[in-house]
Amino acid sequence: MYQVCDYEGSSMWGMNGGQPESPDGKWLVYARKERIEGEDSERTKIWICDRETLQDQRCVFEVKCGNHNGPSASFVDNEHIVFRDSINKFAAFRVLNIYTGEVKYGPIFGKESHCAENGIYPFSISEEYLDKNPDHLEIDTCGIYLLDLKSGQIKRVADKETVYRMVVDHGCVPNQFTTSMSHVQLNPSATRVMMRLSVDNCPVFGALGCIDIETGQTHVIPDKPVHQLWYDDDSYMATRQYCALDGHIEMETSRIQRFSVDGECLETLGGIGNHIDGSPDRQWFVGDRAYPGYPADIFLYRRGETTPAATFGGQNFQHCIWDLKVHPNPTFSRDGKRIYFNHPVSDSRTVACFVRVEEVL
Repeated sequence: MYQVCDYEGSSMWGMNGGQPESPDGKWLVYARKERIEGEDSERTKIWICDRETLQDQRCVFEVKCGNHNGPSASFVDNEHIVFRDSINKFAAFRVLNIYTGEVKYGPIFGKESHCAENGIYPFSISEEYLDKNPDHLEIDTCGIYLLDLKSGQIKRVADKETVYRMVVDHGCVPNQFTTSMSHVQLNPSATRVMMRLSVDNCPVFGALGCIDIETGQTHVIPDKPVHQLWYDDDSYMATRQYCALDGHIEMETSRIQRFSVDGECLETLGGIGNHIDGSPDRQWFVGDRAYPGYPADIFLYRRGETTPAATFGGQNFQHCIWDLKVHPNPTFSRDGKRIYFNHPVSDSRTVACFVRVEEVL
């Protein structure tokens, strides 16, 4: 197991399935915090380092954010990263040139996504952001928007009415939080966008919506599987969880599975998991045992097997994982040879780590 930096404070990666590597394999982006609890714990610095040597360490920006997913920093191309900030308690994101330090776009107020796809970065706008982007008059209603990273053009692909109609047409009951969409993600070809939806008849897991950008066709999975990512252009990978009558989320029955956009289980990809990811060739899958009361082990599965081929991580610092919201968020490298993850080393400190897959098998 390797640490991304030698630092007495905490370091962390972003969301599961976000991409800390530059496409050319030269750089890593991650975050540092002097402390993850107490006074000034939101103060966060964005750092870059050489992927292979872990040298050339340098800070490129400073933001405010909590511990859950940190600033969600990821590369959008070889020169630019995207990350979130909190400005006057409102979420915003920026696109930054790592070589010049220039902010190319932003701050744009809204809910950030996991990563860019095919040169496009998606984000969502809910009611509280409607008056926060005076330089972007095209952001004029709640909905889902796409930022073209080359031209800077912002295009809306779904408005509030579209989202409500989608929910109702698929048998769900909208509520006041339905347009506060999260986990907005484009499929690899950027032709479909998915989002997590809050609906009254799915109080535990919510619903998973999908809109075909070209045709307008919609899909909804009630009581969705969790921590979903696109498997390919037409299906998801996610963890199917079950909620007992006492409200307890069962760990033992959780499975990493593949789903159609309408919720049909197409295949089982792995065993116990929560936050998950798949290797680029989709032959390996990784999930963490981020369930209250258990060490946060990370399990690596061969496709279709529910017994782990390898187990690593596993520190049992419940306060750090749950109260401070530092989740492991395992993520494969672009070449599938590494797995990046957050690794608590005490109840008040966490370290951004990675393993080389060949070394843990």
